[in-house]
Amino acid sequence: MQLRQVTTVVAAGAASLVIGLSAPLAAAHDSVIGGNVVGDAPLEEFPREITLEFSGIPRDDFNTFAVSDTTSGDVLFDATPTIDGRNLTIDVPQDIEPGDGEYQVGFRITSSDGHSTLGSVPFSVASGAAGGEAGNGSSGASGQSDADAAAEDGGAEDSQDPLSSLPAAAKWIIGVGAVLVVGAAVFAFGAKTRRSGGEG
Repeated sequence: MQLRQVTTVVAAGAASLVIGLSAPLAAAHDSVIGGNVVGDAPLEEFPREITLEFSGIPRDDFNTFAVSDTTSGDVLFDATPTIDGRNLTIDVPQDIEPGDGEYQVGFRITSSDGHSTLGSVPFSVASGAAGGEAGNGSSGASGQSDADAAAEDGGAEDSQDPLSSLPAAAKWIIGVGAVLVVGAAVFAFGAKTRRSGGEG
């Protein structure tokens, strides 16, 4: 009975450790809650600046936006946003005038919890006028940049596996907990087998 109790306690402790370390990370990343391109209705013209409002105040660390044409898949430009509280803003280059169409703002930010967060926000422009072609030549964005990857991600915010961002020490603790669980189970099984053999 004591061996079973030990095994149960170790298993419960390891499970609680995993849940306790991973659940807060999944909930803590900053998400988009507003901005001048966020809404159901199409914009009447392509904005000259783009602002996204986040649920927390992102850190002034590594932050980047990339704007792409979702129809063609082309990245129009990328830029490092300025931070004003929870608002992150980029200016649209003067030579970017794509006109009507479907677009998205991909972002990679450092959330207020210190973890890198990826996401994208779709928006559309429907002015009724024919779109210009001048802006379709990007102003230096490359397919190799992190911002491009963020723009093409197409997924929701907080797309990272919560455990992937755990520090090495926390991963080590979880690993040790798993080893203890397996070891306790093997020990209990062996003891039970020996008792059964003795009784036979």
